[in-house]
Amino acid sequence: MNILFPPIDTVRFDEGPICFDALVDGVPVNCILTTRALNAAAPVGHVISRREAFVLGQPAIKEVVARRITESRVSPVVITQAAFDA
Repeated sequence: MNILFPPIDTVRFDEGPICFDALVDGVPVNCILTTRALNAAAPVGHVISRREAFVLGQPAIKEVVARRITESRVSPVVITQAAFDA
């Protein structure tokens, strides 16, 4: 499964969940990443921006997106902290 994340400038880092459209095998898939999921994807011992955490956590986030898409083709893909606890 080929998953491409959008350019970082197009990811919405407003308050609340992070929203972005990933390309999964060429098909756009809306993804919603909770703040706690972001913290689980990019565990660091110091304060960093949500943008920096997203960049650091991309490999783990891609794994979760791939798993969720395999389980169900429903969009949006909502990614919570529980996805990283599995």
